[in-house]
Amino acid sequence: MKFKIQPVILALGIFSLCVGIWQMLQTKTMILPSWFLLLLSLPCTLLVFFGLGMLVKKILNSKWRALTFASIFVIIFSSIFYISEYRPVYTVVIPEGYVGEVRLLVSNEKENDFFINNYGIGYIDRKTFDEGFYPKIIKGDNEITKQVKEYSKGALATTPGDIYSYEYLSFFVPAKGESVEDKDIEELIKIKAIDTTHLYRR
Repeated sequence: MKFKIQPVILALGIFSLCVGIWQMLQTKTMILPSWFLLLLSLPCTLLVFFGLGMLVKKILNSKWRALTFASIFVIIFSSIFYISEYRPVYTVVIPEGYVGEVRLLVSNEKENDFFINNYGIGYIDRKTFDEGFYPKIIKGDNEITKQVKEYSKGALATTPGDIYSYEYLSFFVPAKGESVEDKDIEELIKIKAIDTTHLYRR
């Protein structure tokens, strides 16, 4: 029985490795693309796992193959990495004709509102803002997630007379060569494009 379980462990190891590779490819990096970092790190990581497998086999004087113990390390490492990097996927819906900056303002409510209005404004709850998520961006009938290259967080420096707090996550919807002038948050509040009942009061 103990030998029959080895193919199961090997299969789980391969599956866990595939999940870990997929998760790493989804992880945003600051400079080098994630696939490049994966190509650099994967061979060394696999060698380390195999070395650990051989070491454990020798210490335990086991008849199991070193590859089986290596698979156990892959399963453990991939599970920890997946849990630490896991982010939910949320769909952000943008009006079909909109181009320019999209701002997801931190909301005082416990749910997200990712249906962006005609001025590029949506609302994100504090937990999602802090922990992060993977966006699926829909514009009209098309998914444009891959066209959006950068995401950033910001906060507006408010004046003493301004009682609201403005933290936000933002990204730009490509404009296909045309120049788009974005309104600042104060202008958007004046024209009531931002619902201030969703915002934190200082």
